[in-house]
Amino acid sequence: MGILSSVAKGITKISRKVTSFEVVKNIAPNEVGVYIMSLNGKVMYVGRAIENRQNQTPKGLRKRLQEHWRGAANGKPELFSYRDQLTVSLKVCKTVEDAKQLESRLIRQHDTVENGWNLRYES
Repeated sequence: MGILSSVAKGITKISRKVTSFEVVKNIAPNEVGVYIMSLNGKVMYVGRAIENRQNQTPKGLRKRLQEHWRGAANGKPELFSYRDQLTVSLKVCKTVEDAKQLESRLIRQHDTVENGWNLRYES
């Protein structure tokens, strides 16, 4: 079984509806997963919400998105600056490892290091 198929098996729910950051931050589940932020239809940032991540509240997607929304010190300044213009989609994962792999794949797929706000590729 390849990495992509194992990652796909680990995703339990996918929110296909893309909606405003303001709405999603309040309705996102407190589960491990990946969030994709777009500005004017272009993916600009891919992040993950996992437990035991340095400087992150270990509560999942909702808490992580709320940190970005209020401009917390461990958030991305660009996300705070453009928060009223961003749309967000979520991918809930079963495990932390699935979330890490999915985030890495999506960062590479959308090239958000060169053409977005991710600072680096993670493996």
